[in-house]
Amino acid sequence: MTAPTGNTRSRDRYPSESLAFAATWLVVALISFLGLTNIFDRRIDTGIPVAVMAAAIVVSVGTILALAQHALAHNYIGPKLRIAGWVAIPLGILNIPLSETWETCCISIAIAATLVRGSRAPITIGAVCLLVIAATVNADRDDGVEAFGILLGTAGLAVVLIAFSELARSLIALHASREEVARLQVDAERHRISRDLHDVIGRTLVTALLRNQAAIQLFSIDPDRAREQLDHVHQVLSAGQADLRRLTTGPILADFAAEFATVEAMCARLDIVCHSAVEPPEDEDIDRVFAAIVREASTNMLKHAHPRRCSVRVALESQAQVLEFTNDGITHRGAVESGTGITDLTDQVTQLGGHLTADYSSDGEFVVLARIPLSKGV
Repeated sequence: MTAPTGNTRSRDRYPSESLAFAATWLVVALISFLGLTNIFDRRIDTGIPVAVMAAAIVVSVGTILALAQHALAHNYIGPKLRIAGWVAIPLGILNIPLSETWETCCISIAIAATLVRGSRAPITIGAVCLLVIAATVNADRDDGVEAFGILLGTAGLAVVLIAFSELARSLIALHASREEVARLQVDAERHRISRDLHDVIGRTLVTALLRNQAAIQLFSIDPDRAREQLDHVHQVLSAGQADLRRLTTGPILADFAAEFATVEAMCARLDIVCHSAVEPPEDEDIDRVFAAIVREASTNMLKHAHPRRCSVRVALESQAQVLEFTNDGITHRGAVESGTGITDLTDQVTQLGGHLTADYSSDGEFVVLARIPLSKGV
């Protein structure tokens, strides 16, 4: 299948928050390993009891940070975890005078950034940093260069830990936004159908009622005019039935250009790369059906996949209008289910003499392909 060319939004899809958590915990594990190694090397100088206490602090502080960052990413830190965090902050700093292990200081700073949010965060983080500086300078007062290097390394690792934590929160928020956009689109479609149903059915029933009342009044006076009114009732009901059928199988007013613009805007909001090569069809019936296909395909893409990219191609090929909608990110490759949407679209395309398929491609993408001959569309 040839990749469509045209307008491209070259935005990379954001990764899973699990990657940010894994990176955070990898850094914590590395810091803890360095701290434990330092404690083990100095166990003779400090004594076994002090070494065991320092090692327990390293493990406890690292674990509390990992738990606190995971809880923060999901917007809730329980009271017990919050208390443990405030206890872990001074313990991480205590390791400097206790065993000259500075690695846990950056974890203490990261815990402070995790527990305190908003305008008080800079003050709290600054206070913890001052305690770290005081403890480091006091332990290495004879070597200013070494103390400065330790402080620089502490600050750098703390920034890395905080950045990974914020990245995980942002990624979770972005995934929630994707789901919210999909829900909002469904709600908007429900409101549209509700509004259009009210308009179509209300207008049809009121008009038919008035015509029917007129026919009843004229039945004994002027049968011919009564029959004329009943004919009008039949026409009104037939028109209402046709509008209702069109309403349940696709939008009445939206054209392909409007639906395609909606898809492009949606992809821009969700960081989905959108490739397009579009020549809008001139025939109104084909335009209406293509609009319905784009709406259904984009909705299914959000519901059943985690796409990084999608493509929309509309072209004139061999006296036929062709629409191809492709997306990747298939989460489960099983048998393609023909839901109500695809079934209705297939019927609409068939009525115009065309053919519609919805299936997986050889490279694992999902492709909706419709082909409608021009001679059948006019």
